[in-house]
Amino acid sequence: MRKDSCRAGMSFVLSLAFSAFYGFIIYKAIGFLYAIGDDVIMRDIASGAFTGRPDGHLIFVKYALGFILSRFYLLNPQVDWYGFFMAGTLFLALAVILYRGLSAKKEILWKGLYLVLTLSLFTLVMVFHAAQFEWTVSAAMLGASGLYLYITKTESGKWQCILEEVLIWALLFLTFCIRTDVFFMVLPGFGISFLWKFVKGKKGVIKLCFLELVLPAAVFVTAGAVMLMESAAYKGEGWEEFRKFQEARTQVYDYSGVPSYEADPAFFDELGLSEHEARNLRHYALYLIEGMDWELMEAFCEESQRQNNMETGFLERIKGGISLALRQFVQKEYFPASLPMLLLLAGVLALAFLYEKRALFPLALFWMAEGVLWLALGYVGRLPERVAFSLHLTALLAMAAYFYRLYEKEERGISLKIKAVTVSGFLVLILAGAAFQWKASADSNRMKAARDGNYQLFKDACKEEPEKLFFVETFMAEPIGGAAVTGRGNFAQNNCITLGDWYSTSPLDQERMKNLGIDDVEESIVSNPDAFLVVRDVEDPGFLGSYFAYKYPEYSLELREVKMIEDRCYYLYQIQR
Repeated sequence: MRKDSCRAGMSFVLSLAFSAFYGFIIYKAIGFLYAIGDDVIMRDIASGAFTGRPDGHLIFVKYALGFILSRFYLLNPQVDWYGFFMAGTLFLALAVILYRGLSAKKEILWKGLYLVLTLSLFTLVMVFHAAQFEWTVSAAMLGASGLYLYITKTESGKWQCILEEVLIWALLFLTFCIRTDVFFMVLPGFGISFLWKFVKGKKGVIKLCFLELVLPAAVFVTAGAVMLMESAAYKGEGWEEFRKFQEARTQVYDYSGVPSYEADPAFFDELGLSEHEARNLRHYALYLIEGMDWELMEAFCEESQRQNNMETGFLERIKGGISLALRQFVQKEYFPASLPMLLLLAGVLALAFLYEKRALFPLALFWMAEGVLWLALGYVGRLPERVAFSLHLTALLAMAAYFYRLYEKEERGISLKIKAVTVSGFLVLILAGAAFQWKASADSNRMKAARDGNYQLFKDACKEEPEKLFFVETFMAEPIGGAAVTGRGNFAQNNCITLGDWYSTSPLDQERMKNLGIDDVEESIVSNPDAFLVVRDVEDPGFLGSYFAYKYPEYSLELREVKMIEDRCYYLYQIQR
């Protein structure tokens, strides 16, 4: 038993070493970039670039984890701890998957082949998402690797079982903290596997394995503790009002769509809002809408749902949901994950039909649960690339786990010739795909850094003029990431401010405005001689020009300066009285 526990411990340390080294190679060769603006904003909140001090209220990521991350910025404010953590979670998950093969009671050749296959498959499936990481995918990789370890867990030595259960608990804890929706995405796979382990039958006798209850009990107790901490961290009237604002905003911008002025002018007239302010709503310029608060956003939500329901009936939404789910299930951009998953599924079915037909039952349950989840997300229109990829990733690692479990059990009964042909063919395909993905990821990172990173460079340039305020159209800035993860960052407070986003009206936003000396955004733009409106690429203020011309006909909007950063022009306008 002591020998087994030492082997398991050494295998995990070795897995961490392999994974960390591979992550270091990717970071040095390709680099880590933020894929979307949401992560950049959460990084800014944690680091202090948002409010002027490190804060754990990341809003989307649970406070328990956000608080820990924000403390690291107090230790060293130049290191991008959030970025390294979110990208690093992918390599923690890789280490767990490597551990499963390296801890097996197999010969060195078998373990070496497992190592090569796993690293190659990771390169094919995940190198792009490591090079351009996103918090949803980080959570999915952690949860899916926990599912892989749970399905492949056998009754080994006592200490090895404890180590594996602790690892699975930690992976699920991190998944829950990073993105709770993804935690519930992987939960059906755990539930099906749990029932298979908990209820055991032999010769007609049913036996319940109550020790299997320890892990789920620990996970849900921890989740409860995290939620209690979350409730305490976000208590108070300000956070309660922001929660209502956030629920309504999510419905408007992520689901039913921004209400159209042309569809019902009377609705906006009743609220005392002009066509120009309706256009501001469409451009996410929430600070330029008079009286913007949770009640107004709830009114927009009700109107957007009404207009959406008029355009699409119930049957149309069902058809649209099915169509969206099917499109996302077969799109070629997911081939690096979906094609290996289909190959592994074919292997699972072959092993199950030949050696263990009863394994088809949990497999069928898993795919039924996955199908319901795909269709439900398709129906509500919530299958963006990162969510769809997370579903593909969960299915891939679940099929890998079922294949590993069946193959290990029936390995002796499979001829050497079949093993050699199958493994060599799979390895050649994976290696070829991995080489292609490596090059494609490197090229994509260079293009994204050149394209999207300009806004990060612009924000850093603004910090060199702390006495000024720069107001930027939200859609020009936040939907993109592009910021590079670095150990030598500048996380001083941003004086480059978007005109609204998901953090608008939050206590965090109020603290940020107070620290920047802003009582009202629109008033600051109009009256502060050090405030500028920023337009990118085109020397035309667009909807901003028409809005201020309508609202303040006695004033003019004049071009004051053109900033050139990395071959991109930023036009700085000011209100001239």
